[in-house]
Amino acid sequence: MIEETFEAPTPKEAFALARSKYPHVSDLQLLRARQTAGRDGKLIAEITVAVPEEEYLASLGLSEEEELIREMQQLQSQMQRMKAAAGIRDENSETVEKVIGLLSSKGLRRDWLIQRVEPMLGTAVAEDEKLLLSYLLEEVDEGLRVVPEDLSRPRVMMMVGPTGVGKTTTIAKLAARYSYLLDRDYRVALINLDSWRAGAYEQLDNFARILHLEHRRVERIEEFAEQLDALADYDVILVDTAGISPFDTDRLIRTVEFLKSVRDREISTSLVISATAKYEDIREIYEHFNFINVENAIVTKFDETQRVGDLIAFLTERHLPVSYLSTGQKVPDDLIPAEKERILDAFTGELHA
Repeated sequence: MIEETFEAPTPKEAFALARSKYPHVSDLQLLRARQTAGRDGKLIAEITVAVPEEEYLASLGLSEEEELIREMQQLQSQMQRMKAAAGIRDENSETVEKVIGLLSSKGLRRDWLIQRVEPMLGTAVAEDEKLLLSYLLEEVDEGLRVVPEDLSRPRVMMMVGPTGVGKTTTIAKLAARYSYLLDRDYRVALINLDSWRAGAYEQLDNFARILHLEHRRVERIEEFAEQLDALADYDVILVDTAGISPFDTDRLIRTVEFLKSVRDREISTSLVISATAKYEDIREIYEHFNFINVENAIVTKFDETQRVGDLIAFLTERHLPVSYLSTGQKVPDDLIPAEKERILDAFTGELHA
């Protein structure tokens, strides 16, 4: 498959461009989507799709011979990068390889580790296992960020994420926390945008009735702004969205349209991800949802894994801050504001496992 990027004023128009260029490809896969600022300052929708190689070559008018030359050039470039990485192992003691091997086995990316080891090559740090390990853990510490809990002003908080990560339960935990567990009882309302999943509204509505909270259902794009206006007196509005797989274009575009329909309210977007997910899965999920300007992550199932290296690798590389950790199924007890020390302790505990 070949990756190709299309730009247009809206994601729907960008995807339409892809479909018009490849009318014979019935299952175009959306890989990434994001918003960028054009030269005139206006936002541009940019999507990247996966295209069968033969369709891509046909659109360029390339012959098989020309494509072979292109692949050889890419292979040469890849080999040069591999040699550069191998040079680090050749030029330094076994200490460097041992420490990099240990941390990469726990989920940290080898190329990320190599980049941070490079400045230390030829110094005493690179020759001492404990010093080098301590140095790299400090790099992890500096790259990891958390967002303090702040309800000093009214907030609209939208939760997005893939299916099965516990998004609706997380919203219930947040609602209970804000309503009953803090310095004062905040007025909390819930809005459900998930019209795709059977029982999605009923599940959240059950939580709302138990907690005696206002709960609204929105099915049409224009209703979203209307409901936000109707709930303007509330301290916190929590918005549940449909769980979306990385290739579900229709649901992504609909979520974007909901956000674009509201222009006079600031909406913060939290990506709900599982601590049990692999690095590649987390990256794919993030790139899919980052089109809607994800501000922070809420990590669920933090109690269900003893391997958080993949999670930490992603968070530090993308500088995505964490706002909350979900540590169990109890509402609202098993949800806590994110603490860097707790995340790091979970990772350093792996090193001795």
